[in-house]
Amino acid sequence: MDPFSFIFTALSTLVSAVGAAQQARAAQQQARYQQQVAENNAIIAQQNADRIRQQSDVAEDEHRERISRTKGTARAALAAQGLLVDDTEDSTAVNLVADIAAAGEYDILKLRDNYEQEARRAEIEGTNYQAQAGLFGLKASQQNPMMAGAMTLLEGAGKVYSAGKDANLWGKTATAKATS
Repeated sequence: MDPFSFIFTALSTLVSAVGAAQQARAAQQQARYQQQVAENNAIIAQQNADRIRQQSDVAEDEHRERISRTKGTARAALAAQGLLVDDTEDSTAVNLVADIAAAGEYDILKLRDNYEQEARRAEIEGTNYQAQAGLFGLKASQQNPMMAGAMTLLEGAGKVYSAGKDANLWGKTATAKATS
């Protein structure tokens, strides 16, 4: 075999080592990017949960105002019918207004629960994104461009040695000396 085969084998091994290092570096950078995206998504998910809780507070306040107006409308309608609205505690008017208030509070509790479930879903989503970010960070830390290049060089060293031996660059081998 001629020395050119040895040179091409050595260059091929070197190029492969550089390529392996660059590929590992690219994989590391991609994992870091995905980690940052997941961390950003976790922040957005928490912001969504906070916004949902704020919307819950507003919805509760608005519903309480509607309850108050409904109670006032009911009292006015009862008074227009000639009923005493501030009569004894067991009167029909007082019971009707109390029923309106109780139903309204029940609605508020359902509203609050629905909003809280939505906020919890957003927080769980954020937790999942944080876990993904951790996994991507681990993946990035496991990528070692220098090691990938070194391993490729070591893998190719045998081929380079064999090519050099075939080109008789290493001189006579021990078995060739023994037979001569």
